[in-house]
Amino acid sequence: MFHLIHSELLKVRHTFALKLFVAAPIVTLSLGYILSGKFVQFTAYNWWYILILPITIAIWCASFISCEKRTQYQNVFCLSVDMKKIWIGKLFAVAVLLLLTNFVMWGGCTLFGVFTVMNIDPLNGFWGCMLLFLVYVWQLPLIMLLAKKTNYLTAVLISFSCNILSTIGAESDLFYLNPFAIPARIVCPFFKMHPNGIPIENGSFLLNTGTIIPAVLLSLILAVLCFLLTAWLFTKGDRTHD
Repeated sequence: MFHLIHSELLKVRHTFALKLFVAAPIVTLSLGYILSGKFVQFTAYNWWYILILPITIAIWCASFISCEKRTQYQNVFCLSVDMKKIWIGKLFAVAVLLLLTNFVMWGGCTLFGVFTVMNIDPLNGFWGCMLLFLVYVWQLPLIMLLAKKTNYLTAVLISFSCNILSTIGAESDLFYLNPFAIPARIVCPFFKMHPNGIPIENGSFLLNTGTIIPAVLLSLILAVLCFLLTAWLFTKGDRTHD
């Protein structure tokens, strides 16, 4: 599996998409500093999980598929490897980038806090970023399958729209019913801000950590189901060109 993941990353090594795992956090932190000065951490983390990270994930997923579409999947069909493993390899490659970019974001935000004001404790920032990794993973196979069935731009726009619109219900008690709303909700106790960027008042129910484990478990179960289902759908059409 390691070789498959490495192979998938090599396919996009010279593309804009691969550079995003570093570029996206840098852009976010730069905007945060320009807009908020010493309160850069609040703004940067808020823009990260509401706007920048969903777009970045969608671009990655669409890019891994578009590079195959350009060759009519010939690079895939010529391999004597189970098609399910190839699909899972693509998903794991994107998951690696997702994990790395969250590490970069956390490191950058913590560094900015050292030189400005540490508004968000480094440990809280770390747990918030790692939770974002866990609860976004389930979206990877769906976005990638959408890119395969439609096109690059459609996949990016639909994914972005679902994530943005879902923040409206993130503070509801029924946020579990919309998995897209989970990221904006479970980071509230760590980043201590509403999805709209306003600081959360002390004693708010949004600071309750009791919702985190159920939300993460739901996201991971969805991830397993989506990985398996999309792998089956990929193999089902493995000899047909989109």
